[in-house]
Amino acid sequence: MRRLSALFISFALLVGTTTAIVAQDTEYRTVEDPLFGVTSVVPADWEGVGGGQYARRASADDTVGMAIQSAAASIEDLWPSILPMLALTEPPEASFDYDTDLYEWTVYEFTVELGEMTLAFGLALSEKDGSTNLVLMQSSPEEYDALREQVLKPAIDAFAPLEPEPTPDPSAFAYRVEEVTFPGGSEGVELAGTLTLPDTPGPHPVVITMTGSGPQDRNESLKPITLLEPFAVIADALSSAGVGVLRYDDRGVGGSTGDYNAATVQELAEDARAAIDYLETRDDVDPERIGLFGHSEGGLYAAMLGASDPRVAYIGMMAPAVIDGIEIIVEQQVAMTRAAGSPEEQVEAAGEYTAKVMPSVLEGDFDEAERISLEFYGQLWDDLTPEEQELAGERGDFGQARVDLQMPIYVSDWYRSFLGYDSTEDWARVDVPVLGIFGGKDVQVVAESNRVALEEALAAAGNEDVTTLTFDDANHLFQEAVTGAFAEYGELAPEFIDGFTEAVVDWFVERAGVVG
Repeated sequence: MRRLSALFISFALLVGTTTAIVAQDTEYRTVEDPLFGVTSVVPADWEGVGGGQYARRASADDTVGMAIQSAAASIEDLWPSILPMLALTEPPEASFDYDTDLYEWTVYEFTVELGEMTLAFGLALSEKDGSTNLVLMQSSPEEYDALREQVLKPAIDAFAPLEPEPTPDPSAFAYRVEEVTFPGGSEGVELAGTLTLPDTPGPHPVVITMTGSGPQDRNESLKPITLLEPFAVIADALSSAGVGVLRYDDRGVGGSTGDYNAATVQELAEDARAAIDYLETRDDVDPERIGLFGHSEGGLYAAMLGASDPRVAYIGMMAPAVIDGIEIIVEQQVAMTRAAGSPEEQVEAAGEYTAKVMPSVLEGDFDEAERISLEFYGQLWDDLTPEEQELAGERGDFGQARVDLQMPIYVSDWYRSFLGYDSTEDWARVDVPVLGIFGGKDVQVVAESNRVALEEALAAAGNEDVTTLTFDDANHLFQEAVTGAFAEYGELAPEFIDGFTEAVVDWFVERAGVVG
């Protein structure tokens, strides 16, 4: 289980020959990318290659291409992610400013030496309303000046946000929709959410949704990773079937106040407890039928509340993290490395490295964690071919760039609280009905180990109302997957695998005592 972040700028260097093929006249086509929420233009004959990237492909080894993307992060926060992708160790000098009707852009022009080949880049960045927009063009040095005018500038000129989807009319739903706010689980935190209740006389059963790791909104929106909004789909299905749902923005996200990044796992669980407090103030909610539905890390909150709060009547979960935090991360790294198609020796090395570094992180020995990490990435560099080493850059820079990305996560209170928590101790005290659904191709929360741990812990509690299901072809988001790899999410249909929603609804309807 890794922290899904709104920061998702990614692209790949196109490596081939540098033969110049400068076009004289350029026709353009409009491209719209719902994942990044932007539109722009590219030459009409360029191909989309996924992830907001486009390639000319005038020949089999043509190096010319571009990326058109946006991320909910500042430019300062994005540089550590951008630099390694461009084989750079520090931001280049700005070349010129370029303003359009919508944005003020800064353009960086530079070259990168990759062995005997030189690539030229134009990188345009613009920051507005908490997001960074990016247009990146790659070419040979010989073509760069012409393509700057023919491709890069037209793409910047046409760059615009996509019009948002129209807000559905609440009267069109088969249930009531209410925007709510309530005090969070820490002083000064106010949570904003949506409460959907059946359009029938109450009081009603209500399920509280709890998001996975990383700051997420009430729908668990995961753009630009995927267009799927898991909690919006589940809330619609449950409320249509007679079970109300309260879903809320994580602290510091959307309409909620507070600082998510400063919170521990335990503090985030208190936000869900505060949601129970709020529901108890409402006459249209049955306080005896308040349940929980957690995804991934939300399963940890479910364990904490299920063991400590007698107001929780039933608990459902999708891909719940159950085994202790270090085991979760080790299994995740092994599964993700294997799903990416890496050789088995690299899979084994990733697992050994993670098992070695995580105890140091948990203990707060960050110097040792950095030393172990640099040693691992140095060995990874040593195992590359000479050509790959040229592309990766100097050995020390290669390792340091990756460590610099990891360490801010490692030193956070959230990460250490996650590593140090073993939910099985709490599950062994939970005696209310529990549903755990797992994905057989989940590389973030491995199905078998977490399912067995959940069943064994609940058996120790003497809990006889336990249902576990595994959808063999489902990934962590319960899409029908091919490999389950994280990078695959955006390539799959933004919908749940067949049978998943029905399984969730049927279980909650029965446990909540809804009469048809």
